[in-house]
Amino acid sequence: MNAIKVTLSAYGDAHKFIWNKGIIKLIKIPLLLTLAYFLFIFFAAYFLSGFIIDFFQDLLGNFASEGGWLESFLKILVFFLFAAFSFITYRIVVLFLYSFSIDEITDRVEVSVIGKKIECQRTPRELIKRMMVMALITIVGTVTLLLFELFANFIPLIGGLLALIFVVPCEIYLTGIGFVDPYFDRVGLSGAESFRVMRKHFFTIMVFSLVGGLILLIPLVGWLLGPTYSIVAGIIIAIGIHKENQVAE
Repeated sequence: MNAIKVTLSAYGDAHKFIWNKGIIKLIKIPLLLTLAYFLFIFFAAYFLSGFIIDFFQDLLGNFASEGGWLESFLKILVFFLFAAFSFITYRIVVLFLYSFSIDEITDRVEVSVIGKKIECQRTPRELIKRMMVMALITIVGTVTLLLFELFANFIPLIGGLLALIFVVPCEIYLTGIGFVDPYFDRVGLSGAESFRVMRKHFFTIMVFSLVGGLILLIPLVGWLLGPTYSIVAGIIIAIGIHKENQVAE
């Protein structure tokens, strides 16, 4: 319940900060790049699906005639597989697009939440490097979990059920850590320290990531503004976790 409460409060505050604290003015270029990226992955999925099926048309001809139901089904399947992968990477790519604005965004959020901003010594190169490492971990972790789920399904009933219980929450968690980690990097935590802190708050970050994913399902508005809300809400959640850890120490 606390994870849900913290997440909803963070997204509620994010909404206020984005529209009332001028954050929306800081992200005009990232927003345009986000829209361009979304259009790119949509058309890439459409044309790539047709290209792949046409490339293997000779092989498919042994099973179905050109333009038949099997070819159409495979085109749709390839399209959705590519779209699913793009959805997984969408938030990662958008986070990279926001990397040059994230410190300015964090400054405004910090002033509103804790009354001051932390002096940050990171260079843009260091920030991008950290984000790329987190993105790589997210992608590798997601692929590993999917492979685990695939092999677990060979165990009748129990394997699939256990995979579902284990894999889905972990995948959701992995897509959320990239939005929380930049603040821990900002306050001087190493990658290992950041992971340790985030692991202690697994359910909070999982619920946060789930809500962010649900926002992305909203046509147009969610696709464009969903990552912005997740970035600001992730900063707010990270500030709360950091304060909690300082008290605990």
